[in-house]
Amino acid sequence: MNFLEKVKTKDLTECDFSNEVLEGLSLEGLSLCFSTFTCASFKNITFKDIDFTECFVPEADFVNCKFVNCNFERVNFQRTTFEKCYFENCSFKYAFMGLTKFISCDIINSNMEKAQMLDGAFVGTHLKNVNFKDAILKGSHFQESSLEDIDFINTDLRSVNFKSSTLKNIKDVEAKFYGKKPWGGVSSENHPLDEYNSEGVD
Repeated sequence: MNFLEKVKTKDLTECDFSNEVLEGLSLEGLSLCFSTFTCASFKNITFKDIDFTECFVPEADFVNCKFVNCNFERVNFQRTTFEKCYFENCSFKYAFMGLTKFISCDIINSNMEKAQMLDGAFVGTHLKNVNFKDAILKGSHFQESSLEDIDFINTDLRSVNFKSSTLKNIKDVEAKFYGKKPWGGVSSENHPLDEYNSEGVD
């Protein structure tokens, strides 16, 4: 049974929707917990109040999608790409996003606390009021992006690149970072901003 058929039954948990191609939908108030979306493709879809808890979403593509009040806690987004997508009041707590890309996206008032995003990318993306507390972003890069009101508290930012990005009001208490930080945020008293000069070795 495909995704649209399952929507009619209202039972969308623990389903396999691998390789589904969905376009032009408006979905609201659904629980997709524990479902699989391997290599699925989503285009021009609005997701509102959707629970994706512990879904498996590797190598999927989302283009021009809107997510409002969605729960992505503990979701596996390995090698997934979001392009021209909008996120508001979404939670990615404990999500795994290795090699995941956000391209030309807006991420507003959202929580990425304790997420793991190794070697990921934010390209041409606007982030405002996003919480990365205790997240692991090692090896990721923010390119030509804008970051405002961001919490990098105790965040692993080793080998993270902020090339051509603008940063405003960054909190970085106890963050791990190689080199001098490219912002003037609030740093740990034990590690003033001008003392980050490590050689990039673990």
